[in-house]
Amino acid sequence: MKALLAPLLFCAAMSAAHANPDPATRLAGDYDLWEDFEGGRVCALTLTGDQTIGGYGAEGDEDCIAHLGLDGDIFAWFVAGDGQLVLIDATRRALLRFNVTGDGVYYANREGAGLENLVLSPR
Repeated sequence: MKALLAPLLFCAAMSAAHANPDPATRLAGDYDLWEDFEGGRVCALTLTGDQTIGGYGAEGDEDCIAHLGLDGDIFAWFVAGDGQLVLIDATRRALLRFNVTGDGVYYANREGAGLENLVLSPR
């Protein structure tokens, strides 16, 4: 019985590893971070797969991003347990929380803060 159980457990573990790949593998790449209204600002943002304090590195057009009303500079990103993609500053404070909307597009609702909603979409 043990001889049959070991291969089954191995297959299940391998299947789970392929079903939930590392977020850096799935999401690292070039994105547009844009305000969700006609004529809104569109800023370049790259989510890297390089591990850093708090998650993975993020690089972007700092001048453009500065006009989006964030409470700090984007330093890193991670995927939270609830599936949200979170952009954080260098002190690991969450700046934006995006919910996935489909096809790799993420949406941050900021209406409660009186700010324009933001979209993060692959380039």
